[in-house]
Amino acid sequence: MLDNLLVLFGRFHPIIVHLPIGFILLGILIDFSRNKFQWYKEALQLIFFWAAISGLFSILSGFFQFQKEGYEWETIQAHFIVGVLTVLLSFAFYAHLKGVSLLKTIKIRVFTWAHLVLICITGHLGGTLTHGKEHLTEPVNSLLQISPIEKEKTKKYFTDYQDKTVFSSLIQPILQDKCVKCHNEKKSKGGLQLHRIEAFKKGGKNGSVLDFDLPEKSELLVRIHLPKENKKHMPPPSGKQLSKEEIQVLSRWIEEGSSFDQNLEEFNLQNELVGYFFSTEKPFYPQTEAPPPNPKVIERIRTKAISITPLHQASTFFTVSTLNYNAFSDKDFALFEGIEENIVSLDLSHTMITDSVFSLLKNYSNLTVLKLNNTKISGADIRQLLGLRHLKRLSLINSLFEEQFIRELFDFKALEKVYLFQENSSFSQQPQIQKNKIGVFDFGDYRLENFE
Repeated sequence: MLDNLLVLFGRFHPIIVHLPIGFILLGILIDFSRNKFQWYKEALQLIFFWAAISGLFSILSGFFQFQKEGYEWETIQAHFIVGVLTVLLSFAFYAHLKGVSLLKTIKIRVFTWAHLVLICITGHLGGTLTHGKEHLTEPVNSLLQISPIEKEKTKKYFTDYQDKTVFSSLIQPILQDKCVKCHNEKKSKGGLQLHRIEAFKKGGKNGSVLDFDLPEKSELLVRIHLPKENKKHMPPPSGKQLSKEEIQVLSRWIEEGSSFDQNLEEFNLQNELVGYFFSTEKPFYPQTEAPPPNPKVIERIRTKAISITPLHQASTFFTVSTLNYNAFSDKDFALFEGIEENIVSLDLSHTMITDSVFSLLKNYSNLTVLKLNNTKISGADIRQLLGLRHLKRLSLINSLFEEQFIRELFDFKALEKVYLFQENSSFSQQPQIQKNKIGVFDFGDYRLENFE
């Protein structure tokens, strides 16, 4: 019973909140017209007393609405904080008018302007919660013919999701974005919760919204296809609507049986929909740039005739090649101290390095391309590079790489290509390579077809 009373009290917040706003606006008008009223101080004292009291009730009702209606704290945080500040300011103004010595030095007009600023901010944030972020900017943009700036979506790469379920990679994000605000643990319209699979399957007061026997009769499918003006249309007209691509995917998933286990590759998403939900071409190099390197370190490297160039003009990632410094050995790695995370491509071909460099290279967190051609590298301790999650290409052409260490490379998840051509030897282990790794290893044993 108490819980229901608190819910009821919380739902009065949109009504109660207008009381302190009305009192504050009345007080501001009186202060701006103070020359016409000899009794303005007494009036302000009474007005801001009730502004503070009604404001306190407004905060309490708003807090219970947040607690019982399922709003996320991040959504209401700013509105709540500025609202509290407004009420505290009203109490302070009332105390000033009552002659509290601590506040005597503050002028009345300061309180007035501060109230005006705070109720504008609080009102705007409250309107954003009720009507959406564009409730003021949208008509202004229309009047000024300004195109709204769309927030860039976080890129999701298809290759990262194709072995995951359709539900987790497509359906759940749609529900989270468009439906969960009204259908969660704290706020479940119609008794329906969509924030967890178990609750989704269970349905609401009228039963499941998914019909596994007759998918085309699923309530969820019916609701999203109703005209927007229909009161049963979902999401409601005031909410964020599903795009045609989201409706298409959600509809097909339901029509094909609402499987929670089918993976994305089996779902066989159409190319245009793949392009809508995912980025198909994953960038080759890491996307998060490293801190700018010390210019003195760059200069020190170049004095050894080592080539070091940025990926592009503004990049803090570098490609490094020792092509002009064949005497480069393990001890020369000291030259790269301080820029390990800046190096994404490193060519150490034709140098004097040994397997000891693996203990140093494991700290090159963004290393993507590593060339060790024509070196004495045997592969011993190469597992130390397993932590390099960006390492995609490894070149060991005409090195001393030993056949027994090929298996070690099977565990390198990010590797896309390993070049192992040896001019004076042939690896007999080639047929033993795992099927999903065959395309990764290039032994360079190329032969022209016999056309006779």
